[in-house]
Amino acid sequence: MTAVGTSTTPTPVDVVVIGGGIAGASAAWALAERASVVLVEQAPTAGYHATGRSASVLSETSGHSLVCALAAASRAFFEAPPDDFVGHPLLSPRGLLWVGQECDVDALDHLAARAQTVAPTVRRLTPAATLELVPHFRPAAVAGGATFEPDAMAIDTDALLQGYLRGLRRRGGHVFTSTTAIELSRWAAGWTVVCEGRVFQAPVVVDAAGAWGDVVATSAGVAPLGLEPRRRTACLAVLAGVDPTWPLVMDVAGRYYAEPESGGLLVSPADESPSEPCDAQAEELDVALALDRLGEATTLPLRSVRRAWAGLRTFSPDGAPVVGEDPDAPGFFWLVGQAGAGIKTAPAMAALLAALVRGESLPQALADRSVSAADLSPARLR
Repeated sequence: MTAVGTSTTPTPVDVVVIGGGIAGASAAWALAERASVVLVEQAPTAGYHATGRSASVLSETSGHSLVCALAAASRAFFEAPPDDFVGHPLLSPRGLLWVGQECDVDALDHLAARAQTVAPTVRRLTPAATLELVPHFRPAAVAGGATFEPDAMAIDTDALLQGYLRGLRRRGGHVFTSTTAIELSRWAAGWTVVCEGRVFQAPVVVDAAGAWGDVVATSAGVAPLGLEPRRRTACLAVLAGVDPTWPLVMDVAGRYYAEPESGGLLVSPADESPSEPCDAQAEELDVALALDRLGEATTLPLRSVRRAWAGLRTFSPDGAPVVGEDPDAPGFFWLVGQAGAGIKTAPAMAALLAALVRGESLPQALADRSVSAADLSPARLR
């Protein structure tokens, strides 16, 4: 591979990955096993936007059915990553408790029935059993009982991201931050990617730009998919004596969610406010809404907030992730639309993307879960 430096002379590589969040980092790592790869990220650090603002849980009950399957297919990687990937476990016990009011019984029943097809240990709980797990909840807030996923695990997001980035560099890849892909153009053998002070030529470009996915595509002359970024707000509420063994609690109707975090309780109103691609910031109204909703559901004395933040979760038009080559742009691969589930699905999605780029068959872990390449292909949205 030609030395990569600051130059307007095109540097030939096999793959240019655009976007340094968990999607781009995992894909670049997977591809670099057999190819020369550069990763470009417009922010000052990799994982600056959605990835760096996520407290992710490996759950097989939350999200689109394809997301649940991708998460299940990713579990083996999280439980036993490569020997040189990270120096400590990526997972720690958490559990996920879906709760609901009396009017939510049908939703909880449906969730439990669906979840048990991919996560057999999921079980339905009565209101009384629910209150044994979360005694600070008011009876009305859990009158519908709960659906409990005991094997949901907290993911060390930063360790996962840094493991991918270290591994990418170890495999000979390069990471460029504060570097925007200004222009992409098609030529006979692939793509020219013009960045500030650098130009790359590659047969394959991977659009893993999250909320900016359609922006990158448009700059390449590729029709956008209609991606929709939505803001999600969270805050750390000051609360003494939080039991660190509490599960993540999610209201099945999307009213709120909460989980223990060092120094307090992480709380969110589970908002999905449409947004332009941007450096999302928490709004005071959404923070207040989070505290109000949890205050109505529990007896916890939530009075102050230590910090608040927001990130963008990006959805495809049908809610499922998009992985694969654009049918109208050879060599242009999409890896977008994870809808906030990019961390827990990263291993499976990266393996799938690498297989598609190489022209290989579907990874067995996905085939075993009846996921096809067509299910995730951008062709379904054209």
